[in-house]
Amino acid sequence: MVEIREAREEDRESVGRVLWRAFEATENFEDVQKLDWLKHWHQPQKHDWAYVAVDNNKVVSNFCFFVTDDDIIRGNPVMFGGVWAVATEPQYRRRGLVKSLFDVSFEKMHREGAVLSILDPFSRPFYEQFGYALAEKRAKHVFSRHQLKYVKGPSNITSYEAMDSKDFEKARKVERSMARFGSRFFIFERTWNEIMKRGNLHILERDSEPVGTVQFSFQKPSSGHGYNLQVGLTRYTSDDVFLSILELVYNSIPSVQTITWWTDAEVPLRHFFLDHNAETFQIGSMMMRVIDLEGYCKSIRIPKHVEEEVTIELNDSQCPWNSGVYTLSPMNGTLTAERVNRTPDIVLSEFQLSKVISGMSPAKLLQAFGEIKCSKDIATRLEAIFPADTFLSYIRF
Repeated sequence: MVEIREAREEDRESVGRVLWRAFEATENFEDVQKLDWLKHWHQPQKHDWAYVAVDNNKVVSNFCFFVTDDDIIRGNPVMFGGVWAVATEPQYRRRGLVKSLFDVSFEKMHREGAVLSILDPFSRPFYEQFGYALAEKRAKHVFSRHQLKYVKGPSNITSYEAMDSKDFEKARKVERSMARFGSRFFIFERTWNEIMKRGNLHILERDSEPVGTVQFSFQKPSSGHGYNLQVGLTRYTSDDVFLSILELVYNSIPSVQTITWWTDAEVPLRHFFLDHNAETFQIGSMMMRVIDLEGYCKSIRIPKHVEEEVTIELNDSQCPWNSGVYTLSPMNGTLTAERVNRTPDIVLSEFQLSKVISGMSPAKLLQAFGEIKCSKDIATRLEAIFPADTFLSYIRF
């Protein structure tokens, strides 16, 4: 019989083999064991847990999550559980093991104070059955070096390559400024340090104050001449700093053939293309779902002008403490969810609620498409409380 329990240190090697096979790694297992992400497996002292399914003392399924408030979601830090390293041995799949791991993990997240959960899915439909809805919106631009316009940044902005951990706080300060565009999950310090070790992370400053970051990665193509350039971590505290980032990229591409640049959806990179042949794709995969509705509503900020309340009935099969009827009451930019005994304006499943709160598709659009059942007036009220919002996680976890 398969046992579901919290992981133990003696499970580490067995879990590593499950993840190695599930993620189809090309490295030898001995090399995988040396990777940093496996070193961080199950560290409760750092608010990072693993739960496992065990059969005959052998781990056959793994589920990890960390709990943090290192983010700005809808205007405020929000405690959330970030799910990662979900994997099951092939012969044990389709037995409901991941559902059982979600059950115990949701309870643990709730006890640890998480009000939201996010994850990067290998399959959206798979995680939709656990109440997660798509929340992230990013842009991917692919173009040649000849398609990028040359611009000159402000003369008082300088740049240098980040070399050690002392630059972490500078990069972090710029990163937090991007919350003006929408919700953000911020990079952990250890991840910043790993990025800096790889090189080509540039910090831009004005009057000794950090105002921008950008990262380069040069790759030799399998055929042809020159290099392919990958650009990411494009952050800036004000719009004019973006001109200096463009200048820095432009000066780095004499021998580059193709540039792939990942940005926030709001970054106006297309404004600087010389023609219409550059390709831009909307991408993003992070999904989210509510763990504690009352706590989530209390945590976030909403538009100050919103005044009309909505009464919802939530049916949440995996977080049963959420199930009930609530009146969502906005007041001066805050939101409360109070349990009430009245007829609801709308009935939502956990998945439908995730769609409404994710900010990816506004409630009026969901109502028009028949994905939530209510009047247009109720959808308008829901959209006022939960307007469109660009959730973004730059680094997959």
